[in-house]
Amino acid sequence: MNIKLLRSISLGYLLLPNLIFFFFWMNLPVAIPGIAVLLVIFADVLRSKDFVSGTVLNGRDLLVLGLTALLVTFVSGVAGLAYQTFDYWCHNTKFYELFMYDWPIRIPLDGPVISYYYGYYVVPALISKFLGSINEPIIFIWTALGFFLGMAWVYIVLNKKIIYVLLAMAIGDTPHVLKTVFYKITGTMYEMGDFGLESWSNFENLLWVPNQVIPTLIIGGMFVYLLRNKMELEHIVLPVALTFWWAVFPAFTSGLLAAIVIIRKWILKGLKLDWIFVGKTVVLPVLVCAPVLLFFLSHEEAPISGFVWQFSDSMSARVVEYMINIGLNLVIFFFAYMVFRHLTSHVLPPFPYLLILFFILVFPVYRMGKVNDFLFRGLMPYLLIVGIYLFYPFAARSGKEVWAAVRRSPVHIVLFLMLISCSFIEAGRIGRALKVNLMTKKVLPEKVTFDPIPYDAYPNIYEVLKDKWSQREADQYLGKKDSVYELKMAPAKP
Repeated sequence: MNIKLLRSISLGYLLLPNLIFFFFWMNLPVAIPGIAVLLVIFADVLRSKDFVSGTVLNGRDLLVLGLTALLVTFVSGVAGLAYQTFDYWCHNTKFYELFMYDWPIRIPLDGPVISYYYGYYVVPALISKFLGSINEPIIFIWTALGFFLGMAWVYIVLNKKIIYVLLAMAIGDTPHVLKTVFYKITGTMYEMGDFGLESWSNFENLLWVPNQVIPTLIIGGMFVYLLRNKMELEHIVLPVALTFWWAVFPAFTSGLLAAIVIIRKWILKGLKLDWIFVGKTVVLPVLVCAPVLLFFLSHEEAPISGFVWQFSDSMSARVVEYMINIGLNLVIFFFAYMVFRHLTSHVLPPFPYLLILFFILVFPVYRMGKVNDFLFRGLMPYLLIVGIYLFYPFAARSGKEVWAAVRRSPVHIVLFLMLISCSFIEAGRIGRALKVNLMTKKVLPEKVTFDPIPYDAYPNIYEVLKDKWSQREADQYLGKKDSVYELKMAPAKP
């Protein structure tokens, strides 16, 4: 597989749900030009010669990535094969309501369109509609393909070493390891509030939101690929724009990073740009994702939001929580980068990395969502890119050379151990999935308790949110009758 084919399949994978969005969620005056522009953009991707190269993924690489994607999909809990987190009440209900009801989903049936991100779900749901029942093999294959594509980009950047791909996906969980150790010895390290000031790695998030980790992997890996190969960064705008229908917060934070890096490049060039290229790679993708943004703005109620000091939690506990969860990661990320980046002569540009560290520093002061989804999900692209940056120098060397560089001083050893400590949580999650799954329950029914979460326990996402979470969280996804989307863009009610 060459890089152009990988890019075409990756963008096609993200594009297909967006075509479905315009076809079902928009009225004809918006749908027709939206679909036309998307197809024109994708045709330009297929014609582009910017990514022409020889084979970058041979048969062995495809086998390694395929097996890893199957493992990751299995561990995630998709299709109920292994342990599932609480969020699968939502995931499975979304598949069920998309299978059962006409699109777009309205709650009540004669009310406004519910404002939810269905990008990941619509392709398996549409196939299930044709087949007449929810098809779990299709859900599993669709998910595994997404993980394969996303990890392929990271794999290429990290010199085709799958161990570093998994380590990059685990970056961000070191504070979690520390808190787990302290909890077993002395108890909790700070008073827990009703929302968190912490980051979860992409691997931890895939157990909760595989729908958001997939586009994050594609965007993060492709972004660093462009940096490494000194290619035009405008090419990252299209995958970010296509991601809004999949994952709002990762798309927002990725878009912010891309915008600053690209605008900085334009300014350094004195705004002497190829405006036709800018129009194709930046303006058109931004325009085509505008209807998705207007759709998301059609909430009846806004999510919980505000600066952390505006809430009633103990600020002293919040400061401790910030220092452990955010501060510790920032210290590791900064010093590990400064110490190890010179292990390779092909150094990645520092500006995007330092900008990400700044975002990680300041974003936790603002809360959005009941459990602070903005932080938990929004930092996913940043943590992945941080992971790629940190393990990039090691991936360029042999194991013997890495060990020689690490043992050079006690500081090197400590920093390296801190980096790989994040994988302890990852290993634990894999171990849990291997112990708690359909097969182990069948073989050892007296020892393994595992019942996959049903698809049809609730009629729609509103009911499951109201019952399993809260009334406010359910209400915030209801559509707004007088929104721009509902008045000007939504299809007519049946």
